[in-house]
Amino acid sequence: MARALQIARKELDSLRLINRVQQQQIAELSPKATYYDLVLQCSDLLTTTEIAKDYGVSAIWLNKLLAKNKIQFKQSGIWILYQDFAEKGYTSTKTNSYTDKEGVVHTKAHTYWTQKGRLFLYEFLKGEGYLPIVERQSKEK
Repeated sequence: MARALQIARKELDSLRLINRVQQQQIAELSPKATYYDLVLQCSDLLTTTEIAKDYGVSAIWLNKLLAKNKIQFKQSGIWILYQDFAEKGYTSTKTNSYTDKEGVVHTKAHTYWTQKGRLFLYEFLKGEGYLPIVERQSKEK
């Protein structure tokens, strides 16, 4: 009987330790899950500025970081993904028209990020040590 009680106590201690570890993992993963939920609920395309604001930086800063890391390059005034990333569905290009001062209509292509691209940027930026503001705030609490 004493031996059975000793075994039961060891199992209980072991289960308590596992429970504490799992609670810690939940606390660590919860902000990430929230961010993923926010990202994946939206099907719209996003500008680089919109994504940059999630991190408290400018689009210029983000574009330079992506260029430095050979993710994108600028050609004819538009950001284009390098071939390793180009066919993964991370971006979409839209052509917008505008009228200049003389009334002449022109077109300009712009690169937009898909939700898949936003998730790619999240993983990339996290690997570089940058977290979105919402996730940083969760860690501070």
